[in-house]
Amino acid sequence: MIELRNIVKRFNNGTASETVAIDHLNLTLQEGDFITVIGGNGAGKSTLINIIAGSFPADEGMILLNNNDVSKMHEYQRAQYFGRVFQDPMVGTATDMTVIENLALAYGRGKTRSLFRWSYRPSDVEFFVNELKTLGLGLEDRLYQKVGLLSGGQRQALTLLMATIRSEPSYNKVKRDYVRFFDGDKKLAKQEIDAAFKQAFDEFKASKKEVLESGLNKEEKKAKIKELKNVLDKKLRQYDVTKPVLLLDEHTAALDPKTAEKVLETTDRIVKENNLTTIMITHNMKDAIKYGNRLIMMSKGKVVADIAGEEKKKLTIETLLDMFVTNSKNDMLADSAIFGD
Repeated sequence: MIELRNIVKRFNNGTASETVAIDHLNLTLQEGDFITVIGGNGAGKSTLINIIAGSFPADEGMILLNNNDVSKMHEYQRAQYFGRVFQDPMVGTATDMTVIENLALAYGRGKTRSLFRWSYRPSDVEFFVNELKTLGLGLEDRLYQKVGLLSGGQRQALTLLMATIRSEPSYNKVKRDYVRFFDGDKKLAKQEIDAAFKQAFDEFKASKKEVLESGLNKEEKKAKIKELKNVLDKKLRQYDVTKPVLLLDEHTAALDPKTAEKVLETTDRIVKENNLTTIMITHNMKDAIKYGNRLIMMSKGKVVADIAGEEKKKLTIETLLDMFVTNSKNDMLADSAIFGD
């Protein structure tokens, strides 16, 4: 869950050109919410994303991630919890590094494994190939090519994948973050998760002993123990509360219509398959209506409309335009927002 409480952001503070970009904004996203954000130029959409990601601090207010205040965390510290895709396909990847090196860099964020953070293990390669195949762009055959040689759409799809993949956190990290993001008595949370982990490991050891003492042959025992390990892993990872939150800042605006549609379809699939909490800024009303379970409209740094569920499903371009005219009288809206690219 993400909660923004009374967020204020000003630029040129204390000068004649002072601008209030975010004006006492309150917003709550439940786990799995896919919110599309629309609004005129200067509504505060990108500023909102930048504040959540930690690109710059809010002047007032708090940002809570799973009930834990992350307002004081630096951008690099938040990177392990927030995946971001920018409007410009040139941003978000390292041009002079290969596809697999970029993926390895993203895969290991928040985890220290090597002096060379883009290093990868042989076991990672198969995972990367399988993930790239889901994009349907042939990138699995270009693992060792530099990203600078890819098209804009390929780079944006790769950036999207980089924003959402991660190596499984260690069990110790799962425990630490569970306590850190626990809404209540931290000491009690630590006792609870320590007890849950101990029980899971004790059950695994007991079951493993039974298998080893059984009359199964060597290969059968190996298969059974592997199955027990998978069960153990599933039990322990149910306490993992740090699944990445996806922040999309008009990530298809620089692409041609056909490529943009492909990237959006890929985005929707990844979000649904992984139940990712997502904020997608878009300049296109059609896309804002089509994607996500919730739509918010911003004007002058405030949320002026919040539509979800069945109400969102009934939205049309006409009704959304009427809402825009009613709630954002002095905002400018580009033609492409209405008619698409």
